[in-house]
Amino acid sequence: MKVLTIYDSECRPEVEKLRKEITDRFGKKTILKIKKPEGPHLKHSWHRDAVRMIKLADMVVYVVSEHSAKNSNVEWEIKQSLAHNKYILCLKLSDDVEINESLYVFDKNLKEKICLADVVTDKEVIFSTIKSFNDDSYIKLTNDDYDVNVLLEQYKIFSSSAESLVERRQNMNSFYISANTALITIAATTFALSESSNIIPKLAIVLALSIPGVLLNVSWQRTMQSYYLNNRGKMKVLSMMEKHLAALSYDAEWKAMKNRYSKERYVSFTENERKLPLVFILCYLLADLSAAVVLIAKLFMM
Repeated sequence: MKVLTIYDSECRPEVEKLRKEITDRFGKKTILKIKKPEGPHLKHSWHRDAVRMIKLADMVVYVVSEHSAKNSNVEWEIKQSLAHNKYILCLKLSDDVEINESLYVFDKNLKEKICLADVVTDKEVIFSTIKSFNDDSYIKLTNDDYDVNVLLEQYKIFSSSAESLVERRQNMNSFYISANTALITIAATTFALSESSNIIPKLAIVLALSIPGVLLNVSWQRTMQSYYLNNRGKMKVLSMMEKHLAALSYDAEWKAMKNRYSKERYVSFTENERKLPLVFILCYLLADLSAAVVLIAKLFMM
């Protein structure tokens, strides 16, 4: 588990102590830290690194002190954590401190405000949460009286569903690539075959087609993220199933691919696939920029 702490500077000693305890129990890689801002654009550089750390975190621990609810930086980090759907655990240093109002929403069914985070006063809850995440004990995989032969058959079925998910993802990628190719071809053909000597209508067509192109690729990115999360969940369940069987084939394959003794870095298919929508988006934005520059130049020349 990756843990990011949010806190006000007044409680830094308590946070450093908490970080040390987490590091001693679960290793240095468990703790994520936001880099201290450097350079002329301090605020923007800090924001970028904070968002990156929030995205990487599996859990955000908000250490609530006397004035943290009034700290604008803390408030910003909390809102970013909520925007990225992160699990937030609030550790209150005392019972009388206030939780940020942004962590509350009004529930129409209960007719009252509910907190979007879990609130605790004992840091042992943090340690138990990390432990349950690391050893997967928060997931109940098997019944108490399961049959190994039945589990093996279920393993085969679930493994097949994971393979079919990869196939569906490839078909999805093919669809979006074809759609992008079609849009680019239509724009290029219209631009080339148009008999009008006036370039403005041609540029307008390029602009009109690039807008749905950008939206198409944003949709592609989101769909790809859904497939990635689904596939990651399936591989985790398969790995847990293997612990009750004779061989840990998926775990062994993963360790073999990420050979700790090799300098060659393993790059996953998903990591490469995520670059494709960005490449198309960049192409559309460059086309938009070029068309806009030419249009503005033409209008000023008229």
